[in-house]
Amino acid sequence: MQENIRLLMEETGCEVGEAELALELAENDLEKAIKTIGSLLRHIFAVKGKMVFREKNLYGLLVAVINAKTQAILRMSAVVSYNPSVYEMPETADWYTFEKQVFSCRLDTASIPDFTQDIEQRLRGHLSANCPNLASANPVHLRRLFGDFFSACGADISLAIEELNLSQFRHLSEIDQPASERIAGPAPEAGKVWLKAGVMADDCGKPASELVEGEVILSVITDSRDIAFYLGHLIGGRHGEEAVPMPAMVHKVIAHDDETEIQLYYAPGVLGVAMVSPGLKVKVIEMKTKPWWKKIMPWQ
Repeated sequence: MQENIRLLMEETGCEVGEAELALELAENDLEKAIKTIGSLLRHIFAVKGKMVFREKNLYGLLVAVINAKTQAILRMSAVVSYNPSVYEMPETADWYTFEKQVFSCRLDTASIPDFTQDIEQRLRGHLSANCPNLASANPVHLRRLFGDFFSACGADISLAIEELNLSQFRHLSEIDQPASERIAGPAPEAGKVWLKAGVMADDCGKPASELVEGEVILSVITDSRDIAFYLGHLIGGRHGEEAVPMPAMVHKVIAHDDETEIQLYYAPGVLGVAMVSPGLKVKVIEMKTKPWWKKIMPWQ
């Protein structure tokens, strides 16, 4: 028994008590204990973060996997981008899916490789300097550790933390997830931020079902998410705490059974969706010889 405990500790890096428990559960079968002990070792934390650098109008994702017991950073990857759709990645995704999205966003032309690399290097240094804190890490300590770093960088960060056992980490590191578990992007068009919106009615306007691509109408951003609030200020859709009407170009009009879906273009990477009655008359802005939207229309 003692020899098996020693061999198990050498093989897995576990403590005496963990080795004894694993061998007891495996009826002193060393090979079986080695295979099952991973489910007992819950000292790995996966930290997922979404960042907004408000003064620079930059967005980012971060994932770090930390072994609190050995104080080792097992994985770390990040991306910083001009594209606000980066921030749409749900924090409910498991860390492996989150990491794959980070690498996908790095391939986008809006990503900033130099800035990303600088953030990663500085964060590694920050974590290394706080190794003693990692040894007794828990979600509260990790939130404070990462929060302090990004606050000093001028970024707001939203964090989600998963606690993994060794088997879970190895399993997700070595195999892809089934397609049924992958998180789909926005249904209308991937790589964009889609905001809920409304349109301004006008008794003398044009029926919503008759709107055509390229027309400019008055709309208002009704989305209540933080990212919508922030983007609304950037593109002129908010004044203080209030949403205000703003021009938006019709990107697409889709007829449903009892509703008309109006997709709106606000700015590169930022679109809106308004669901209205087909007969609703919408305020259409009279176009001039060279409308303002001709300068920014992305599909011309």
